[in-house]
Amino acid sequence: MTLGRILSLSLLVTLVVGSVPIGANQVAQRLESIVLDSFDDPEQRVWIETGVEKKENRVWMVYGSKFTTEGFPKMTYVNAWPTALFDSNPDNLPLKVLGINGRFNRMGFNYIEIVPSIKDGDRFIPKPIRLPGIAKTLDLWVWGSNYDYTMEIHIRDSRGVPYVLNLGSIKFKGWRNLSVSIPSSIPQTQEYLPSYLGLTLTKFVIRTNPGEKVDNFFVFIDNLKVLSDMQTLYFDGRDLARPELLDRIWSGEGQ
Repeated sequence: MTLGRILSLSLLVTLVVGSVPIGANQVAQRLESIVLDSFDDPEQRVWIETGVEKKENRVWMVYGSKFTTEGFPKMTYVNAWPTALFDSNPDNLPLKVLGINGRFNRMGFNYIEIVPSIKDGDRFIPKPIRLPGIAKTLDLWVWGSNYDYTMEIHIRDSRGVPYVLNLGSIKFKGWRNLSVSIPSSIPQTQEYLPSYLGLTLTKFVIRTNPGEKVDNFFVFIDNLKVLSDMQTLYFDGRDLARPELLDRIWSGEGQ
């Protein structure tokens, strides 16, 4: 066989192999950006999931670590918003953000936890937020006052295993959008039915750098959002794999 024919045959093989669709084995996705909490309503969160408005009674609570000054941290809702997100609010929407005022008695490894909760009489009970679909990324708007602090999002899988997602430094002035990817190593599905396991968001944590001052500082947060794959593959009997239906059936509540 001549060199020319060998080269021609090699080129033909390359073209045939290269023409195979590289996405043939990929599973279809339907990515949806969902605002988990706009922080516009202090008593509940309202969100849109697959085109349907949903509401849930929920409040946020803040807790400080060991050396928190008495009476702190403080929390309030403020009529404000990130201009980069809502411009000048031309539609006069009732926009609010969640504000935190922190203070510690000494510098060190201090922290503040911001916990989603429900009110039960005079008590507030932590109640994690379920992330819809297969969560890919989480993002949050944060107003920093240039202190050398960091911020984390804590999530939990269906087995109760906790994970810490680092949003990074909040040493900046004013509003900035912070985001973090959810590692594929965190299980959100399983081989068996019901295959969907899902994740829950348990809290945010603000941590102080041990060399940074902590006598009085402010942080504001807004527009907590998740990017999720909402694709559900069809199979006969899919309804019987819905976790909420299975919970009702086997708790004695029926369908």
